[in-house]
Amino acid sequence: MKDILIVGFGGFIGSAARYSVYLLTAKHYADKPYTGTLIVNLVGCLIIGVLSGGLIKLQNQTGLFLVAGLCGGFTTFSTFALDGLKLIRDGLIVQFILYASISMVGGLIVCLIGFYLMNKG
Repeated sequence: MKDILIVGFGGFIGSAARYSVYLLTAKHYADKPYTGTLIVNLVGCLIIGVLSGGLIKLQNQTGLFLVAGLCGGFTTFSTFALDGLKLIRDGLIVQFILYASISMVGGLIVCLIGFYLMNKG
């Protein structure tokens, strides 16, 4: 239970940070609404790369807080990138291509389905 609270607290901070980036970019880049998401995804990938690259041991509570909580709350894209990196590092290129393709194309398809289901009336 303690680990869940640690991840949840990190997630709260990460989510609040993501929303703060959204507010800042919405003010300065109103004509490019995707800018905040792009910044969050790239920064999140950098942070999770630094953390998992040796700064911390991911099995301890600090790792749970920073990686699963903070980065997970900030952007799940960072976790997607880390999973992809692990597949590439392990030489599982076909699995990486499938994972990345299904994640991106499949995500867009199910988002479209959800949008359609809610707006078909």
